[in-house]
Amino acid sequence: MTLIASEPIGDDREIPTLPLALGLAGLAPFIALALAVALQHRDLVGIDAGAALLFYGATILSFLGGVHWGLALRHPSATTRAGLYVVAMMPPLWAWAGLLVGGAAGLGLMAAGLAAHGILDGVRSGRFATPRWYPRLRILLAALSTIATAAAAVVMASQAAGN
Repeated sequence: MTLIASEPIGDDREIPTLPLALGLAGLAPFIALALAVALQHRDLVGIDAGAALLFYGATILSFLGGVHWGLALRHPSATTRAGLYVVAMMPPLWAWAGLLVGGAAGLGLMAAGLAAHGILDGVRSGRFATPRWYPRLRILLAALSTIATAAAAVVMASQAAGN
């Protein structure tokens, strides 16, 4: 008996309320920290908003790699499983590179990683037994997190150039 269905059950085109609410809640740090950077309130209660945004982006990219690892565990094709395992390792390694670079350039790398992973999920995740709503949710969340992170990177770069 399998605990995870390999085929969608019923009508799974509408994004369920809980994943949508949790996904949108997960955008709050992206938006709040990007706004703090843009409004030049980089130091929030002793926390550097730009660095916090960078760390949060790395956390989310690592989480998204874990999603692909989970998809690999359930896929019936050994070749596809191998590819998913490799793809699952790219987001955390990319995030780590962004953390090493730091600053505006690190945020730029994080934004690129969020965008790339969103596009990948939007285009390819339907092939890996995800519900039909999943690509739409991922594109929405990736677009908003990418915009917030890229905007903060631009603001930080312009602030650094002005100093």
